[in-house]
Amino acid sequence: MEKKKISPALVLFMMLMSMTAGAMCLNKVAPIMSAVIEGMNLTGVSQAGLMISVFVFSGIFLSLVIGVIITKYGYYKTGAIGLLAILVGSLIGAFDVSYSVMLLSRIIEGVGLIFLSTIGPAAVAAVFSDKNRGSAMGLLMCFMAFGQIAMLNLGPRIVAIGSWKTLWWITAIYSAVFLILWVITLKNLDTVLGYVKPVKAENTEKQPLLPREVFTNKGLILVGITLMLFLLAEQAVISFLPTYLTDIRGLSATAAGTMVSIAPLIGIPVGIVAGIISDKVHSRKKPLFVMLIASAVIYGLMPICPTNLYTLVVVLFGIAVMGVVGLCFSAAGEVVEPQHVSMAVALTNMLQWIGIFLSSAAFGMFVDSFGWNMAFFLLVPITAVAAICIIVIRKLK
Repeated sequence: MEKKKISPALVLFMMLMSMTAGAMCLNKVAPIMSAVIEGMNLTGVSQAGLMISVFVFSGIFLSLVIGVIITKYGYYKTGAIGLLAILVGSLIGAFDVSYSVMLLSRIIEGVGLIFLSTIGPAAVAAVFSDKNRGSAMGLLMCFMAFGQIAMLNLGPRIVAIGSWKTLWWITAIYSAVFLILWVITLKNLDTVLGYVKPVKAENTEKQPLLPREVFTNKGLILVGITLMLFLLAEQAVISFLPTYLTDIRGLSATAAGTMVSIAPLIGIPVGIVAGIISDKVHSRKKPLFVMLIASAVIYGLMPICPTNLYTLVVVLFGIAVMGVVGLCFSAAGEVVEPQHVSMAVALTNMLQWIGIFLSSAAFGMFVDSFGWNMAFFLLVPITAVAAICIIVIRKLK
């Protein structure tokens, strides 16, 4: 009998919801940072920031080899392992554990997101036709925004009525539900995606993990550095702005979380529109430069803007930053030869995770060392350097 096919809509749904599990885990610390610091008796903001940064630590090392792992074990098994990692990491963190064990649990959760965020786009790209692939991929890449919106709104409200640990139980239950659904509904995923387990051939030369044409491509390196510096600043703001609005501006935790969630909510259509505009003007460089400069300006406004106008700043922040990542990945594929696109994306992915890893750790250190105002001001030159990196790439239009 012929194996049942899986509908593209089901693949999209399962990938989106599974990736959202990882995004929820990544973003669950930020809106309740004050409660976490108090509950775990942490010494300062930098320790809490490390709980966010360490989440993506594994991505720095897995980005270049995850393709090999998927090739060896297939999409179905690797995706199930990813959801299992999120479940196990969430369960460990849900109990009263030491700070070091909590960091380990965050790394385990992060491994799950790294796996799923690689499998998801590959699966969706394979099952949708050219006609619908763009819109399907656009919806899939909203997974991070969905996770941010959920945690920014749910986190403070959970803390207000109970323990912050409840968020860990919620992400554990959520990932368990979708792990069960994954196992039941996606049994034929590898067949649908055309996966064939490789047969080891004798006397075959080992191919380099990263071809010389990739790691010596100056344009690609500059695109990666641009993305890394951009995310260092942008993820720091997403992670710490709720705490700043609560501790410094005097907003309630629920009001701060809801306000900051406006940025990713706006980002859902903005990311799509930014791509459309970029295509219309036949340029990645110009839109990226404009958005990076706008981001730098907004970071400079954050510590001096009156509290009653802060919603406007968050709206402008969402407009300025939410299209940058997609355009950077598009740019990465355009500065290399077609046969090296996949490895160019892998290298860009690695620099992306480095930027996110550095973001919360660096910003937390800035806050503890120089105070909140200077921490925001320091993001301005960092983002300006990112803008300079993108504008000097000769190969990029």
